[in-house]
This record gives sequence, structure tokens and C-alpha cells, in this order.
Amino acid sequence: MKKNRFVGRYVAFFLLAVLSSGVFISCKEKNEDIVKRKTITEVIMENERFSILKDIMIHAEMTDALRTGEITFFAPDNSAFGKANIFASSVITGLPADSARKLINNHIIGKKRLEYKDLLVAKEKSLTGKELSLTKTDSIFAVNKADIILPDISAANGVIHIIDSLAVR
Repeated sequence: MKKNRFVGRYVAFFLLAVLSSGVFISCKEKNEDIVKRKTITEVIMENERFSILKDIMIHAEMTDALRTGEITFFAPDNSAFGKANIFASSVITGLPADSARKLINNHIIGKKRLEYKDLLVAKEKSLTGKELSLTKTDSIFAVNKADIILPDISAANGVIHIIDSLAVR
């Protein structure tokens, strides 16, 4: 009696095809598997360095506004607010929300993503129309005399440059 060796080969080929196709199918990326970059709002909300700014953003109802659009945000951290004798967010959250919104918008250049390497000595307009004067001393840029102490925190919708004092009040 003759043995049919083709059956074993077909079974082996079938198993190999099924296993390899399973590997290829399982390696496809799905949208929900891709890690998305954080927005400016998420960066500020998750960083203790910005606890005062976070409270002001919530009070001004700007958390959604800073999730979209390309912007450059010269963000004051807690020590920058301290230089202005603002040691707690209640100093600003006690004001009307429009005042808090204006304070934040004074530190934002809209529709531009200005990385540190792209900054020029120039004058830019904030979202409120206030003039932001960009100057350079040695290799350090300043915005209305507020030094950029930590540049280029990249976000999905722009860039954050941390400044050491309030640029505009």
C-alpha cells in the first residue's frame, strides 16, 4: 500500500499559511492603538509646575480653546506668577472670567507655531492684540522682558515656551 505524502505537505502548508497570516493581521495598527500627542491643555493640566495657570484656565473656561489651532504659548509657571506677587490662583479666579481669559490670551500668539529656533527679534501680536516684543540677549530670548527659561515643549496643537515672569498683565 502506497502512502500519500501529499496530505502531510498540504496540512503543513495550511498551518504555515494560517499562522503567518495571523501574525500579519495582528500587527496592523488601529487608530485607537496609536498614542496621540498631548494638546497644550493636557500638558498644562498634567504638570504641577502650572498649577496656578491650570486653575486660571479652568476659571476662564479656556481648557477647550487650547486644544485646537496652531498657537505659540508663552506660559508663565508658578514661580513666574510668584514674581508678580500672585502665590495662589484665587487672586485671579476672584476676578471675572473675562479678565482671566484676557490674561491668558495676552501670552498667546495665534495661528503660528514658533519653535525656539524660529524666533526672531521682532514684535508679534497676542490674541488680544497686545504687542509682544521678542528680544534676544546673548542666546536667550525674552518676551516683553520675560526670559524664556524652558523652550520648545511640543504639543499636538502648538508649542509652549515657559517664561520666568508674566509678559503682559
